[in-house]
Amino acid sequence: MRDQDSSSSSRRVAVKISENKKAIVVGAIAAIAVSTVILLILTSQNYYQKLPANLGRTSLARFNVTNATDRFGILKIYPTAKDGETWFFNSADPNDGQFDPNGAEVSRNQDGSWHVNPGITRILAFTKSSGHPSDKLRSNLPTYNYSKLAEQGYWYKPSDWKNVEVTGYFKFLSADPTASEGNALSLVTRSVRHNENVHLGCGGSSYHNNIELFHGKFNFKKEEWHVHYDILPLSENGIGPTFGRWVGFKGIVYNLPDGKVKLESYVDKQDNNHWEKADEYVDSGNWGDDMTRCGAKTPGALVSWASPMVIFKSTYVTYDFGYLSVREIQPFK
Repeated sequence: MRDQDSSSSSRRVAVKISENKKAIVVGAIAAIAVSTVILLILTSQNYYQKLPANLGRTSLARFNVTNATDRFGILKIYPTAKDGETWFFNSADPNDGQFDPNGAEVSRNQDGSWHVNPGITRILAFTKSSGHPSDKLRSNLPTYNYSKLAEQGYWYKPSDWKNVEVTGYFKFLSADPTASEGNALSLVTRSVRHNENVHLGCGGSSYHNNIELFHGKFNFKKEEWHVHYDILPLSENGIGPTFGRWVGFKGIVYNLPDGKVKLESYVDKQDNNHWEKADEYVDSGNWGDDMTRCGAKTPGALVSWASPMVIFKSTYVTYDFGYLSVREIQPFK
């Protein structure tokens, strides 16, 4: 009996040691898993936030005004249309009746640039003649039928922005690559109301000129209705990571004489007012698959009509900005 008891006791000790080892291993695995999750969270929230400050200018550059530039001294790709609507961000007092932070947390920096805290950021700029139409007004326009809009030529007023050059300088500080659309800034044109519960989302018809932040590449997106996109691939070439330096970005959209729509994106990658074409695309009327939802005659119908607003769109991106502007342009002589 002693031998059996001794054997049983030995087995109990062995089992205890085995269980302790298992507990240690499980605990170690749990600790590694928790550490990995924390690391991923910190990385996603602060990605590129600690890049060297000498990647570019720390302050917003100043440019000379000439006949070839706008009032900020920024080179114009296309001339301003005669009597065309324009808007230039007023750094001293943004409350000009055209600018709407639309819930974004913005604050002024010492160099005159402005800072945007991360969030679902949809900064708006309106034509002066529109009188800053409210969400309610833009939800109750006479028509949201794409065929009728194509005939009418505008959402709200004949003075709406149609052929536009949208410009801004941006210093991106951080982004969340895990967030939906959290890796880009978009310049959005030709829409009037982005709400899926308003007229089947048909107010969201728009073109998006995008700059991708982590590699500095470019692409275009067509929003057929809100929310339904057709997204083109990123450009093959880029300017490298955009974080920690000032980058100029222009989105240009205009109707061609044959009725097609041309999209162009330009970049000032050295913050020296030297602009290079980064990407371009022509919508020939076969881009997309569901424009008929809102009364278009074909699934890939053009978004050819004008809008009283432009959106500077980002999702959980922290950045500084300056020299925002929108101009109605004359793309042809």
